[in-house]
Amino acid sequence: MKVSKRSGLRTVLAATAALLAATPAFADKAKPVIGFTVYDMSSFIAWGKQGAEAITKAINGTLLWQSAHNDVNAQISQIQQFINQKVDVIIIAAVNSATLGPQIEQATKAGIPVIATNLSISGPEAAKLVSYVGPNDVGAGEQEAQAVVDALKGKGNVVIMQGPVGQSGAIDRTKGIQNILAKNPGIKVLAMQPANWERTQAYKLMQDWLSRYNGQIDGLISENDDMAIGSIQALKEKGLAGKIPVSGVDAIKDGLRAIRSGDIIETNLQNGALELGMAVQVAVDHLQGKPVPKEAMLQMPAITKANVDKFYDQLFDHSDKFIEGLPELIKQNMASGQYANE
Repeated sequence: MKVSKRSGLRTVLAATAALLAATPAFADKAKPVIGFTVYDMSSFIAWGKQGAEAITKAINGTLLWQSAHNDVNAQISQIQQFINQKVDVIIIAAVNSATLGPQIEQATKAGIPVIATNLSISGPEAAKLVSYVGPNDVGAGEQEAQAVVDALKGKGNVVIMQGPVGQSGAIDRTKGIQNILAKNPGIKVLAMQPANWERTQAYKLMQDWLSRYNGQIDGLISENDDMAIGSIQALKEKGLAGKIPVSGVDAIKDGLRAIRSGDIIETNLQNGALELGMAVQVAVDHLQGKPVPKEAMLQMPAITKANVDKFYDQLFDHSDKFIEGLPELIKQNMASGQYANE
């Protein structure tokens, strides 16, 4: 079959356009543009942003940061915007672990690699991710539940405050909590309900529980520190702060202060700056053709009154020094496979 020069030219142009559409417009591996969307700006994420910014600065990249404010549709729009901007890589801390499949597939087809961090992605779309960088949430749930069980000597009534429905962090921490409670039949769960990682919601929920279960609550297992802090405010109003054991996760600044005061008996260090900073480093390494882990799981150390001063000094009294040394620390951790080492 004879093909005209004009027809052949159209074919070449169409192929070129398709190639350009699938290639990020920035495409400068030395100075990548990183699209980063997070579920909300919790205390943990705010600290994590500092880590992401530090790594981006160290590699001469550009960070485009968006918060979805716990709105799935907003996060979908943000990912779509990143795709349209043709960023070099997209990093997602998901509002919901099971709703972003079409966007991940679209980004992948456009030639944009996708990294998940902090909260895992479920379903077949997970296979399309370059990597997941996040915490061992089941382990954290087990540790915080065990702390309250031990404080109650294996007998008493507890309430459990959860993260948002559908988020892997809430799902896995709840699983860890239930693992421990299944081994301790002397602990009765009066109530288990989400407060969506937020202090204000936690404060209101704890007020309701204190009214509903007047005098019956012996302990609180909170799936993050922000909710624990909100609950403690409600406990203080009833003169119960420090009298009812409370545990949390994340080791944010206010959480460690509550450990010092005795209002929280145990939390679990999920270092946001380390975790989200590592997600950026994994993304950059992938863009530059270096091998990256399919999963970088960070184990959370337990923090109690016995060791809180060490971590508070490192993370908050000298936080500038920690951020300054973060790029080198992350490189060392990735080389050793000890991802949570500090």
